[in-house]
Formats: sequence, C-alpha cells, structure tokens
Amino acid sequence: MVGRPQKRTRETREKILAEAVRLFSAQGFEATSVDAVAEAAGVAKATVFAHFADKTSLLIAARTVDLEQLEAAMRAHVARAPLGEPRDYIAGVFRPWLALYRSDPDFARLYLVQSTLRDGPWTRLFLGVCQAMEECALEAFARLAREGRLAPGADPALLAQGVLAFFYHMIVGHSLGALPGEDEQLALFDGLLAAWLSTGAAEGQDV
Repeated sequence: MVGRPQKRTRETREKILAEAVRLFSAQGFEATSVDAVAEAAGVAKATVFAHFADKTSLLIAARTVDLEQLEAAMRAHVARAPLGEPRDYIAGVFRPWLALYRSDPDFARLYLVQSTLRDGPWTRLFLGVCQAMEECALEAFARLAREGRLAPGADPALLAQGVLAFFYHMIVGHSLGALPGEDEQLALFDGLLAAWLSTGAAEGQDV
C-alpha cells in the first residue's frame, strides 16, 4: 500500500514529461505552454508545477538521460582514450556536446543563459554537468601535460579556459545562424584548437 502513491506519482511525472517531449518536438519549446502540457497529460497545471518548477525544468528533464550518458562518456574519454593527436583528443571531449546542442537549439540556449536559470533539482543537475565539462577540460589538459604532450611550462588551466571559450563561441554561432551546419562548426572549432595548441599557445603566449 505504501508503494502505490509513490508509483502513481512516478507515473504522473513520466506522463507529464512524455507529453512535454512530444509537444516540444512537434511545435517547439517557446510555442509550448505549461497549460498545453498539463492538458495533454490530463492533469492540472498545478500538478505539472508540483513535479517541475517551470517549463525550463521540463526541457532539462527531457534530456536527463542524454546528459548522464554524455557526462559518463566524457569522463571515460578524458581518463582512458588514447592521446594520439592532442587536438583530436581535446576535440573528443566537446564534439558530442556540440552534436547535442546542434540537435536541440532550445536546449543549447540553456547553456548560454546558465546564470538566469531558476534554482531547482533539474537546474542543479544541468549546472552540475556544465561544471563537470569544465573539470574534464582541465583534467584533459593536465593529462596531456603529465604525458609530456604539451610544451614545458604550458598552463593546463589557461588552455582549458581557452577551449571552453571556443566551445561557447561555437554554440553562440550556431544559435545565431552564423555556423548553421555541422561541417562549418567543426571546421572552425578544429581550426581554433589547432591554433591554441600550437607552440605559441602552449607556451602561454598570445596566439
């Protein structure tokens, strides 16, 4: 008996989320109201807010599995992937995230407006993943340094911050239509990485 209310709560949450995902896919995030999600799920609007603080939380929740899988893959890549060409090793940290954000422009905007997101469990999950990306970028450069793949005296923290800035630029460019396609985005990203990892950048000099 104790488990039945919990099961109903979980089923209600899953139904709300499923309808939100369907509506977001069909008509877009901005055009979908919480009222529409509630109506499609057959629940009151207050019930939606009982499970999700706002519409943005629904969007994050819809990507929870993707976020968890990408974070796990990113950490595994940083720790165990063959170093090979440093540019390709570093690019491997970010390319899956660029693909996710290309596939879902509404979700990409969350990365661009992190500081404005309303606090809540789903927001904290998303911000935690963003923090994990920064940690992995730093660890990736630290691993290159430990393996002697960077110039002597290179600062892993500085290099990581530079690549994170490039990553941010790629998302902005795609959102604004300046980098509409995968080829254009990745070509620019790889070019920036190559320049940043050149001898001058690795020695802490200006590119």
